[in-house]
Amino acid sequence: MTRLIAGLALALAFAGCTDPAPAKSVVLADGEVIATTPTGYCIDGPSSQPGKGFAVLAPCATLGDTSPAPEVVGVATVQVGPPDSGAVSGEEIALRDFLITNAGNAILSRDGKGEDITILSTQAFNSRVMVHFTDKGAPPLPGLQREEWRAFTDVNGRLVTIAVRGLATAPLQDGPGASLLKLVLAGIKTATEAVPEVSKEATDA
Repeated sequence: MTRLIAGLALALAFAGCTDPAPAKSVVLADGEVIATTPTGYCIDGPSSQPGKGFAVLAPCATLGDTSPAPEVVGVATVQVGPPDSGAVSGEEIALRDFLITNAGNAILSRDGKGEDITILSTQAFNSRVMVHFTDKGAPPLPGLQREEWRAFTDVNGRLVTIAVRGLATAPLQDGPGASLLKLVLAGIKTATEAVPEVSKEATDA
C-alpha cells in the first residue's frame, strides 16, 4: 500500500503498463458481500485481503490501469465484519450518539486514543451512520491526511466499515470527501443484489 501512496503523490502522472489490469469489484466475506468501485477507482489487489473481508480502493491510474483519473482523488478502505456482526439497522441514532462520546472516539482513533479525535459532523439514516472527524494520531499510512470520513452500515447481517482519506499534500475537503464516501458506500452490496450487474457486464463482454 506504500506503493499506492507514492503513486498518488505523483499526481497520477504515470500508470504501469505491464501489470495486470486491476479489478473494479471484489468478493468479500465468503462470497456474501461484493464491493464495486466508483468510476475511476479500482481494487488495489496487493493491499487487499478479500479472505479477511478487507479491500483497498484507489484511483485506477495509480494501479496500472489507463482509466482517466477520478474527479475526487483519495484512498478508501472497506472492512466487512464476521457473520451476525451487523449492529446499525434500527440503532442508527444510538450508534451516532455513542461515536461522539470519548469511548466512541477511542474506536474511531487508530491508536485508541479518544482525546485525539475531533468530531466535525455526523449523519444517521437508513441503516447508515457517517462520521467526519480529524485524528491527531499518525494516519494509517504516511502521506495521508489526518481528516477522515467513515461510514458504518449492515450488509447481509455483517457490519461494514468504510473509511476515506485524501493525501496530506492534496487533502480532501468536506464536500468531496463525503461524496467519495457515499459513492463507495453505494457500491457495497450483497452477492444477490450484485448478480444483475455482474451478469450485464458478462453479457457486454
